[in-house]
Amino acid sequence: MTTQSIAWRRFAVIGTLSVAAVAAALPTTRANAHDAAAAAGPSTLPAATVVSGPPTGSKGPDDLTRLAVDGLAGGRPLLWTAFQNGIGPDGTPATGGPMTSTVAGYDPRNGSSPVRTIAVTGKVDGLTADPRTHRLIATVNEDSNSGLAVVDPATGTVTAYQYSPSPEVSGNGGSDSVAVRNGEIFVVHSNPNDTTQAAEYAVTLDGATATAQLTPVFLCGSTATDAVTGVSAPLAMADPDTSAFMPGSAPRFAGQLATVGQADGQIVFAAKPDGKAAPKLTVLNLSDGTGATPQVDGLATATAGRGTLYVVDNKPGTITALDTSGWPAGTVFVGSPNGLGTLDLSTGAITPLGNSFTAPKGLVFVPAPSSEGDG
Repeated sequence: MTTQSIAWRRFAVIGTLSVAAVAAALPTTRANAHDAAAAAGPSTLPAATVVSGPPTGSKGPDDLTRLAVDGLAGGRPLLWTAFQNGIGPDGTPATGGPMTSTVAGYDPRNGSSPVRTIAVTGKVDGLTADPRTHRLIATVNEDSNSGLAVVDPATGTVTAYQYSPSPEVSGNGGSDSVAVRNGEIFVVHSNPNDTTQAAEYAVTLDGATATAQLTPVFLCGSTATDAVTGVSAPLAMADPDTSAFMPGSAPRFAGQLATVGQADGQIVFAAKPDGKAAPKLTVLNLSDGTGATPQVDGLATATAGRGTLYVVDNKPGTITALDTSGWPAGTVFVGSPNGLGTLDLSTGAITPLGNSFTAPKGLVFVPAPSSEGDG
């Protein structure tokens, strides 16, 4: 692990985490988190490089997740990302390029080389861990020719699933980000043909037929209530991209499924999504003070007042650990082409942080072992 600043000397490696040992404990209850959200932490976070570059022959990491695997790194939780290797959004490789993405697991204590790499056919866009099955779930080819893969990191086995029905309409449509809660799987419908299409799907896996059954959770044109004005109106989502469940520490929308419309500059929050009944939707329109539409492509919420935010930087192929001490539980961190920032869930305003990234993508927050988060 490479030291990037003097401030990084305050970091202590405890178990599998890189955390600050100097901050006082901060409130972690939902009510206190709401009050603390307005309090600004340090504008630039102490940083250390965990992964300094991609494996040989790989490039372009995207999503990031965390999973412990028996037999790997002594069972310590590993950081898993997927290098897309220049493959096109429909699964077409670059001329002379590879046809597979590289799913790689890293030990945060020593990220100089991956503990394990696994080849997955196509361009892996969504990647997340399912702690109940000890597997990784990946989606491939977000624009068309899309599918889902279940990866067993212990054995390196990849099981491919076909969608039913296909998310593709008139040559458009695929799947992107994956969110898992209590064994339930949700995937974003990427590149939808029009607003009559689903923005988010619930997924049921049928191992006997290798089928991933898709059930719409809500549509790109569903009605949602504006989070600021309270006015209800139909959505017009054109670019569903990132999704994640908001933890209990979130000052607003706790427990809800967040779906980011990247080019739309908004986040849609779905209360009690299950693919059976239409959930209550709230839309938060984003702004960053530049006058342009913020294109958020990474989302993570602090579940404790002390911890580590891991950030994938797509272009250099790195993973960086940031000490979040000073920012309270409930702080929402977002990544976009403009860099890393914090999001105010009351207004949609994004405030940039001073840490430098070229293209931050996947974000994962890990609380310090001594912190009491409720995520």
